[in-house]
Amino acid sequence: MKTIEQLTASETAWYSSNDTEVWHGGPYATREEAEDGAKAEEHEWIMRATKWPVRVSEFFSQGCFFEAAEESLYDQCDEDGSPILDFTPAINLDLQSRVRAAIDEWQVAHQLSPMPWRFSGSDEPEIAAWAKAAEGGDA
Repeated sequence: MKTIEQLTASETAWYSSNDTEVWHGGPYATREEAEDGAKAEEHEWIMRATKWPVRVSEFFSQGCFFEAAEESLYDQCDEDGSPILDFTPAINLDLQSRVRAAIDEWQVAHQLSPMPWRFSGSDEPEIAAWAKAAEGGDA
């Protein structure tokens, strides 16, 4: 079973396309596979790019949680609207740490590795070898 670090480790692969904004071909494990895929699909561009799977726990915020909870509890407040869940910052951060650990445990238990559509980073796009050759350049 993969750990949370393994499930959320970056993945670098090759892609191909005719549009340097949207990459239709790939992911390919190697440049050679990307070149073959680009030729088969008549894609003029190839690029190596990295994506980071989402670590779901990063989206839990104790601040947002307590704000939403206080809004839900408003009808149960005193006449001044004093907060009910008024804990110390250390206690709130402890909650955040524990909830994030539980979310990580859940993600590992289900082996979830949600991948965003967008790249986290990339090299500069390159003209595919077949396209260079078609233009009369070196392949």
